[in-house]
Amino acid sequence: MQSEYDDINRPEELLNFMVQNFNYGYLSNDGNLHYPSDSDFDSSWFTTYILQSNEDLLKSKVGNCFDAVEFERSWFKKHNYEFVTIFEMVKLNYFNNYPMHTFLIYKSDNKWHYFEWADYANRGIHTFESLEDALDYQYKKYLKRLKSLNITNQEIEKIIRTCFSEPPSKCSALNYLEFVSNWKWIINIEN
Repeated sequence: MQSEYDDINRPEELLNFMVQNFNYGYLSNDGNLHYPSDSDFDSSWFTTYILQSNEDLLKSKVGNCFDAVEFERSWFKKHNYEFVTIFEMVKLNYFNNYPMHTFLIYKSDNKWHYFEWADYANRGIHTFESLEDALDYQYKKYLKRLKSLNITNQEIEKIIRTCFSEPPSKCSALNYLEFVSNWKWIINIEN
């Protein structure tokens, strides 16, 4: 699988590779793989999750948006693209009922492209005239999902979005969240 990955030359090929080879889930600190169908998937994530290296992800073939974005970061960096990685969450505390998400946006041909593997509803490469347009598009999708979970207006005010750099590999969920939530904050365009 490493040789297939090494042969990828375009973002579309990277997305196809990820779709064909990876499943959504996570690797825990005891070496076990966890899938959304597992009864303890959400409850054990915070205490057992570890961020995988690219090599680990290629081997396990299971990851979440955190793992995927670091895999994507490595590829886009290697191929000299301009890109940003974004983290978003409702910062009530780290373990709450609302989803958190990371994603990557890259620049090519004077346009910005929102690259999404982990969020099935938005999976694909979405093209925009500006970085702000891409961020706004994704934020509206995130907000729509939160509203479907009955988020209150007070809780919406607790949404944070940060632009972050590469976190340490194999860090725990808590270490990862502390790392990504303390970077440059992004002001949302509108709710």
